[in-house]
Amino acid sequence: MQKKLSEKVFYGWVIVGTMWSINFATMATGNLNLGLFILPMAQSLNMSRQQFGWAATMRRVTAGCFSFLVGRILDIYGPRALIVLSSLTIGVALFLCSIITAPWHFIALFGILGISGLGAPNSIVTSVPVAKWFERNRGKALAVATSGLGIGGIFFLPFTQVLIETTGWRNTWATLSIIFVVLSVPLAILFLRRQPEDMGLYPDGIIPKDSSEHDFTTALNFIWTVSSAFKTPTFWKLITVFTLLGLVQGGTTVHRIPYWVEQGFDPRIVSYSFAADAAGAATMALIAGWLADRVNIVHIGIGSFLGFTASFVMMITATNNFWLFASGITFGLAVGANMVLHGFIFAHFYGREFLGSIRGIVMPATLASAGIGAPLIGYLRDMDGDYFRSWWILLSVCVLNSIIMCTIKRPKVPTT
Repeated sequence: MQKKLSEKVFYGWVIVGTMWSINFATMATGNLNLGLFILPMAQSLNMSRQQFGWAATMRRVTAGCFSFLVGRILDIYGPRALIVLSSLTIGVALFLCSIITAPWHFIALFGILGISGLGAPNSIVTSVPVAKWFERNRGKALAVATSGLGIGGIFFLPFTQVLIETTGWRNTWATLSIIFVVLSVPLAILFLRRQPEDMGLYPDGIIPKDSSEHDFTTALNFIWTVSSAFKTPTFWKLITVFTLLGLVQGGTTVHRIPYWVEQGFDPRIVSYSFAADAAGAATMALIAGWLADRVNIVHIGIGSFLGFTASFVMMITATNNFWLFASGITFGLAVGANMVLHGFIFAHFYGREFLGSIRGIVMPATLASAGIGAPLIGYLRDMDGDYFRSWWILLSVCVLNSIIMCTIKRPKVPTT
């Protein structure tokens, strides 16, 4: 079946479709929809906002600890076995969330969720394999695969809210665990492969005229390794940008939904606004992916961080549902652009050969800062009684990232 399919359509697009479905499924695993569980679980288990923050932190810490190993596995063996094992582990952990009796149970289970990094922000597990299958159409391919996250958010946010209201938070976790495994495991087994060369194919399905057409080499036939990438100023600027981004992601993933509810907005309307947020992310991912193949990827990054900044301004000043939705959609647009930025820029600058390993080095810093962000914002909220100081801090971080992005250029190939 795979041979016949590859004769009709480049197999890389099968990889893209599979990763789209897996990304869609990960939105059932307590990413964007985690905030919907905070109020009912806090009441049932007497959990503080800081403890929810620590749960999100544990997921990111374990993902960060294993990210270099995960990157090496992706480079050497590919994503199939990794995603199957990860999905089964996540499914079991999600189901166990339905029977917990203490906050530390939840924190520990979220640590297990993060081991492979599947479902983590800007996950290398689903983006690196896509990047390895494409060069000329990499932006478009990453955009389509990444849009599964946004579409998943559109579906799972209101779906989760309805489940919580009708069946309770415990049954909701159990239901989501089953849905996730069913949507991810069979597709991974059937369709995932490491890279085009393993199937006698070329990136994009195009036979190159000479080796210099591949972007993991240059005219000098240079291959970027982790060591050589480390020696470029661009690499350290990117680490700084994505580390600061992690702080924003960690601080907002857990706390934006309860913030709006505490401001007096109806929980169901809030869930709809976050579905609009996800729709904005999916839409912008497609647009940014199309643009990434045509314009300087750095400009997309600058626009993304300015979008985050505008969203925080609207959050701080919002007084009605219009601004609730405006802030959410703007935030989603920024997220969509940033998902493409993260998946595209390292492959664009450093090539395919050691992409998993290079991104596996970056992810610990990103996830560690995201892990700090969630409990930090929870601590500030518990101390202040509101989130306003927290949002101003994160707004300032986004402005700083915009400035740093303005200084980033393609790294120069070493001459020795």
